[in-house]
Amino acid sequence: MSILKTVISLLMSFFMLITNSITAIIPGNLPETKSEKELLRMSDIFDKYSLAEEIYVVRGGITKDELAAIQSLQGLVSRDKATIFINYGVDSKTELEELKNAGHKLVYTDENGANWTLKNLVPRFASYIKDNGYVLFKDSDTTEQINMAFNYSTVFGWLAVPASAESIVKELGLKKIEDLTDDVITISCQRDFYEKYKDEFRKDSLVHLYAEASGLRDFAIQQKIFITFAKDDDYIARAFREELLKDLEPASVILGWCQYEVQYTEAVSAFGHYVVPSDHSFNMSILNCLDLGEIKLGSETQAPELDPTKHYVAIVYSDGDNAQWISNGFREFHTWQTFDIDTPITWTFAPLMNEFSPVAVKKATENVGDDSFITGPSGVGYARISKMSAEELESYSDLTAAIMLKTGLTTITLLDEPLNLPQNVFINKLSYFARYDNINGGILQIDPSRYEGGKGKVFFAGDKPFVSVRLSLWHPSGNADEVTQEWLKEQADIVNSYPADINSINGYSVINVHPWTVGPDDLAYFVSQLDDGVEVISADELISAITQNVPHKTAEP
Repeated sequence: MSILKTVISLLMSFFMLITNSITAIIPGNLPETKSEKELLRMSDIFDKYSLAEEIYVVRGGITKDELAAIQSLQGLVSRDKATIFINYGVDSKTELEELKNAGHKLVYTDENGANWTLKNLVPRFASYIKDNGYVLFKDSDTTEQINMAFNYSTVFGWLAVPASAESIVKELGLKKIEDLTDDVITISCQRDFYEKYKDEFRKDSLVHLYAEASGLRDFAIQQKIFITFAKDDDYIARAFREELLKDLEPASVILGWCQYEVQYTEAVSAFGHYVVPSDHSFNMSILNCLDLGEIKLGSETQAPELDPTKHYVAIVYSDGDNAQWISNGFREFHTWQTFDIDTPITWTFAPLMNEFSPVAVKKATENVGDDSFITGPSGVGYARISKMSAEELESYSDLTAAIMLKTGLTTITLLDEPLNLPQNVFINKLSYFARYDNINGGILQIDPSRYEGGKGKVFFAGDKPFVSVRLSLWHPSGNADEVTQEWLKEQADIVNSYPADINSINGYSVINVHPWTVGPDDLAYFVSQLDDGVEVISADELISAITQNVPHKTAEP
């Protein structure tokens, strides 16, 4: 009987898979678009809290374990009024200046002139610690221990305290309510805890975080997000992660990062969700409360006046899906602006950055110059749409359209490995995004081959162009030290050989720049080696030019 049930279950799963595939293939079988009012309502993802008039700034001189306890306190306090800011260095100076400019008083020491530590912070915020209690965990270097302790803190409001800092809180009169130090936190333990308290956690987000990462945990407590971490080579942990992903609402955000990028993003995408790499995103519980007004990342773009003797190129600096890269200085972007080179570069940018750090968004938009932004891969976050069913893609494309409308971005970047799909299936998936008027088209970073797997092919979906990367400035070694001027000149000569033809896709190319091997200096040299017959325009302009001048038929150069 059990064998018969298994066979029936497999047949039903197979039938559902075939049904989803057929649904995705049928041309024009697209869901209705959401209204602008509905989209704007969808674009606010996380809960908003107010900022205190006085901001307590924690600076150096404390251990990693003590810092973890302060992060727990930071999260608990921020559920009422975000008050505690931890100076991690990085771009804290800019963030503190914006807090001060917004009228908040920065307090660096107590009345005795001592820097803020666990010892003098807890008495000031004792009322935010429920039951005057704490949950004890082993240390901040053990992933399962610290994640479980912070989940306890989220549910019960107790302070999460590592063993090395226990003496501090005991002297302050806190009492131990839960002790995890002798526990081996297995997947079974995590599952039991989650099943018992799952209704206490949000259903539209998950934090996926390893011990070495010190960001996000304050935000997880504030927003009541469950924290876990599964190595992609641990099938038992993966199975639990899949249970969590299955439990989430459609198009949920997975914060943090992973062990293996492709396996992880494919697994998340298979449930219709998306990743925002953010394991080192700091002070989100306070920065997301700072209201700097509506900041637009994009604007309406007109098609440029074209010269039939030129080949048109959009240079796209990639990896803008990485929220921590942007909030921790966005070094390549700001360095490039200091060069004052009259060549417009397009930068991928995580459109959810206002939820992480409006300070970083403001700093970038004020310094953008002649450059421009498009979404990071793949829309609202990092996802692989080839793994999504029709129903999942509907929710994901709706949310992407909502966030793009809110930020003013009109060109989407999609990162995937879709060439194993039938072309009509892939085009129909693109049509989910193209059905929205505020999305004009997209840039396709197609794996494998370092984003240039599409070789410049242009896919038309909903009468809108989605242009694959033709050449990737991504050194084959993966090592920035091996990037030479000779290699850069070779790449520029390839581009110089492309034909001029404004009335076909042959006359347009997207050049990807890989930030981990090709820095601003390298890009400046590459640009200097382009001939007069090559004109660099923005990705928005390239999409507009192709839309107006090229036959709307999928084709490759």
